[in-house]
Amino acid sequence: MASQSFYQVVTEAVRYFEEHGFQSAEELQMWTDRIRRAAAETLTPENVLNDELTRALSGIYKRLIDDGQILKTHKGIERFTINRLKPQLRTELDRRLMVSRNLIKLNRKQAVDKAVQRMAGWASSIPAGGSNAVDVKDTKDNIRKALTSLPFEERRCVIDQSHKFVASLNDIIATDGGAIAMRWNIRLSPGYHNRVEHKERAGNIYLLRSSWAKEKGLVKPGSAGYYDDITKVAEEVYCSCYATWIYNLRDLPEDMLTVRGREALADAKAKIAAMRA
Repeated sequence: MASQSFYQVVTEAVRYFEEHGFQSAEELQMWTDRIRRAAAETLTPENVLNDELTRALSGIYKRLIDDGQILKTHKGIERFTINRLKPQLRTELDRRLMVSRNLIKLNRKQAVDKAVQRMAGWASSIPAGGSNAVDVKDTKDNIRKALTSLPFEERRCVIDQSHKFVASLNDIIATDGGAIAMRWNIRLSPGYHNRVEHKERAGNIYLLRSSWAKEKGLVKPGSAGYYDDITKVAEEVYCSCYATWIYNLRDLPEDMLTVRGREALADAKAKIAAMRA
């Protein structure tokens, strides 16, 4: 006998309780077990989702790290820095894959549990002998809702984890490469709505509190303040904002340089001019 889909089993269950009502816990358990099994068989296999996730994150790693495209947001460091950090960056890929797989598994379990819970809650409220007052369509839709939206949520999970992975790679490079500040950027995509507070951050330059320039007293926070005083790019759910990193004093606004910083910058410019002369 061919296995039934989740939707077919839910339809049968609703019709059964509409006609017979709740008569025993054992009978309800039988139906909820059937619904749970059918849900597991109907959903995209977990290994297929894991393969999709691996392709997505591995593709990002190849494009940004192996092909060097991450340097576009790190103007101020050289390719050898990326190569030196590859073991650490590869570890981050493995860590993100593990976290993402666990998230997918947890979200899936919660969706199935929610469908079963809705079924049990509704069925146990129908009196023995059934009821003519059941709105079959609304009941089925309510039970199915959690699983109907799951494929969309799983795709969003992969996208969100991809943004977080990119942000993690950038953080590792910025920390090791000696970044002194970051500029906040937002993505302008059709259908994507940036958070209001993130729009307000667009173009702002935030100082890194533990940078070498800060320790030497060369820089001070501008009007935007320190980066660690706000949520990081991609930290919040479905955030697709990104950072460009600043490594040189000359790339900072003048109001973020201290007197010592301006003197150091002027001295560096004079040395460069002398060398060219």
